Amino acid sequence: MKLGVVNSGILSPSFGGGGAVHTLEVLTRLKDRFQIVLFPSSPSLKWDKEKLMERAKWIESKGIRVDDAFYSLIEEKEVKKASPEELANHYDVDGVDFVYEPDHTSTDIYYIGGKRGKYGMTIHEPMYYADSLQYLKRLIKFYGINPKTGKGFHTRFLYNELVAKRVNRKLMKRFPPSFIASVSKGSLEWSGLSGEVLYPGNAFDPSLLDYRGKGKEDYVVFWSRLNQDKGIKEIPAVMRIINSMRRTRLVLMGKFFDKYNESLFWRKVRAYGLDVEYLGFVERKKLNEVVSRAKCLIYPSHVDGFSLVVLESLALGTPVVAYDIPTIRSVYSGLSAVKLVPEFDVRAMGEEAARLIERDPQELMEDQGLLEFLRVHSSWDNVANSIEALIRKYV
Repeated sequence: MKLGVVNSGILSPSFGGGGAVHTLEVLTRLKDRFQIVLFPSSPSLKWDKEKLMERAKWIESKGIRVDDAFYSLIEEKEVKKASPEELANHYDVDGVDFVYEPDHTSTDIYYIGGKRGKYGMTIHEPMYYADSLQYLKRLIKFYGINPKTGKGFHTRFLYNELVAKRVNRKLMKRFPPSFIASVSKGSLEWSGLSGEVLYPGNAFDPSLLDYRGKGKEDYVVFWSRLNQDKGIKEIPAVMRIINSMRRTRLVLMGKFFDKYNESLFWRKVRAYGLDVEYLGFVERKKLNEVVSRAKCLIYPSHVDGFSLVVLESLALGTPVVAYDIPTIRSVYSGLSAVKLVPEFDVRAMGEEAARLIERDPQELMEDQGLLEFLRVHSSWDNVANSIEALIRKYV
């Protein structure tokens, strides 16, 4: 069976995030079960030609064929202006039996999949937010406005209403998908969509388990994209609450997305007298060591689809305090090592983190429910199996 795959993330010259990790891990397994042809989506055409060519050849070395038309396209000067609909006309879609998008991030899937007539997609973060008023209220609280750029909750809200929601709904009506799947029930819930839930939706490298049980140091950790979506504005307030109960330090890893919020973060750190060690973007081995020795992960994220950060923290033997948003709740609720608190309640997060710091981590990490959860999520083969079954169900 020939499977066409629509994606750009795995061609990104820089780190493409959790969705790109998911895509690459799944495709390198599905290539042994299907004849895969990659149809790079339109966002990839805007990247540097040489780096794009190099990345495409690397993908092919993994046994994933890139459609021949793509190489001709990136040589054309006007290709960066090509619309998703125009791009779809260049690909040999009739040569595949089914089209699948493992990480829905562009509208290309509708035109490429619609051309073939049979296609499905998996969403990670919500496709859009169906409840407009609820989304606006949340955005005002966590996103705010960046006075340096003029962008803020209003631009984000308008994009949801006028682009994400309107365009996706229109194209799904025009080109009905065979299925919509999600890595979590919460992403479907936020989007107001019915669909299939992958189980497991993601996985971690089982080598992470080797870091468990090797001792803890007196600090809490946060790592992710350092922006408003992930709660970077609230982290100083959370640390202030923790320190009011017992003094500890924060180890911070990741890259700040803009200078304004970076400056705001450090002003709060100084004002609250916090002890923060900023390591920046660190290589994987160092990250694993730092997370595994932390007393807990504080994770005030407002935007997530599944959260590999939470999953990998648990695999590394570190408990988590997170906001009780639908995506996090639908994957991690019921696990003793994950404490969920109401969204925006920084006091509850700080107090829960302080209690976790005082607990014996082994007591939490040896819970049978958690160990079974980690067993299921410790192999990308399990994720690939769930996706293969879904595709074959709808072919």
